[in-house]
Amino acid sequence: MKRLSVIFALALMINFAATNDALAQRGRGGARGIGGGFSTAGRAAAVTHAPPHVNNSLPGAGSSGMTSRGGNYQTGQRGGSHTTQGGATIEYGGRGVGGTTAGGVNYGRGVGGIKVTTASGQEFGRVGRAGGAAGPGGNVAGRSGGISATTGPMGSGAAMSRGGFAAGPNGMAAYRGGVAVGPNGVVAGRTGIAANGHGTYYHSAAAISGQGVYVRAGCSGYHGCFTNSWYSQYPSAWYPRPWAAAAAWTAVAWSSVAASGGYPAEEPVSYDYGSSVVYEGDNVYVNGDAVGTTADYAEEATDIATSGKQANASPDADDWQPLGVFAMVSGEEKSSNNIFQLAINSDSVIRGNYYNAVTDTTEPVYGSVDKKTQRVAWTVGDTEKPVYEAGLVNLTKDETTMMVHFANDRSQQATLYRIKQDDSEAK
Repeated sequence: MKRLSVIFALALMINFAATNDALAQRGRGGARGIGGGFSTAGRAAAVTHAPPHVNNSLPGAGSSGMTSRGGNYQTGQRGGSHTTQGGATIEYGGRGVGGTTAGGVNYGRGVGGIKVTTASGQEFGRVGRAGGAAGPGGNVAGRSGGISATTGPMGSGAAMSRGGFAAGPNGMAAYRGGVAVGPNGVVAGRTGIAANGHGTYYHSAAAISGQGVYVRAGCSGYHGCFTNSWYSQYPSAWYPRPWAAAAAWTAVAWSSVAASGGYPAEEPVSYDYGSSVVYEGDNVYVNGDAVGTTADYAEEATDIATSGKQANASPDADDWQPLGVFAMVSGEEKSSNNIFQLAINSDSVIRGNYYNAVTDTTEPVYGSVDKKTQRVAWTVGDTEKPVYEAGLVNLTKDETTMMVHFANDRSQQATLYRIKQDDSEAK
């Protein structure tokens, strides 16, 4: 509780600074689930789309007026609370300020925070701020940062992230993680996400492993998920009935997957996005060979996922094998609220669950494996996009890069980290 109190005190200090910043962007947004992209709670300036049945404890109050130099400004704030079906309580709030200068520059800055208290007493909190400016010549610049923390009976942890970008009328942009992007794709980079909407970037094995230490530490509060007691709270979650308690957390070996699905055990096809699989301009290369355009590649992933969704795969069958539980992050993020539990049957159908730790909700996962290419693709719930994909053999490892296709012309690289459950939570 003390850790979260410190974080929300910081939110109030940032909030005060935001209202006095001359280069602030009128903030909007808040915590949004994976269906609309990655979790952006730390970048929120003010929550404007509240969950249903919300108690708005903070009014959408604001003010507007003219500055002494001929520009204008606006301020606003919003907050509230929500109780989920699993018994968790979500509290959120934010404030933003922005306007237009006399010279035509649109500017703004905002701060937001969210706190989730689960039914078991575990608390998750994140606060962040974002700001930016856009000029009449088409130049845009912005920055964001956030702090996340968890504390409670399942452990404590904290992480911090930050980033920034700049873009001109010709499409040039940069992400603070180290990537420079031009109209035709990534120009140079270290780590981060291509800012033009799609692409891969090189992420070394050492960098992935180091990032995983922080991600897994922050996921200690999720160890109670996908157990018998957890499924009783989420009756709509997908669950193979022949499985024993906490079997969803088991990491099946490649040899077992290959034998069950009829894959060549000695010839797995690994997909290391940013290394063996590279987006270059409008084309995709696998091990140096062109395999089609970026749009074609995304469309193929959609077809694979759709095929699996249409498959008749009963959870009562005894041929389901667990691929395990994974946390998904983008760029250099060191914490995750996006958790996937995946399983595969002998017909190469993928099923499982997506758990959003911010909203404390779960939705089923539908997908399949293309036997020829060994690409795995899946979607969440009733949505057709985004489509998530990874290599089948990669999902038997502890960490792997992946792709998220938001549209045929917008795909982003991300990373999956296997979470290993504490023995005390296996019930």
